[in-house]
Amino acid sequence: MLTRGDTFREVNGFDEKFFLYFEDFDLALRISHLGNMVRLPQCRIMHAGGGAARKGLRHIRLFCRSALRFFNKHGWRWW
Repeated sequence: MLTRGDTFREVNGFDEKFFLYFEDFDLALRISHLGNMVRLPQCRIMHAGGGAARKGLRHIRLFCRSALRFFNKHGWRWW
């Protein structure tokens, strides 16, 4: 994710209530509300990490807590 510094400051950066998961989704949604979002579908990124579920219940709990925060903040949608 790339963003201009003035845009990052306008949305007050990352929301510190998120820890480890969903902070990037939250930031992207807030930037998109400014109309400053550009998507590049031809861009591919390889994530070499992952496997949080194998790290134990603590990571699963952190993921679920961040998911609840995210959807409570931005709304629940059932498609």
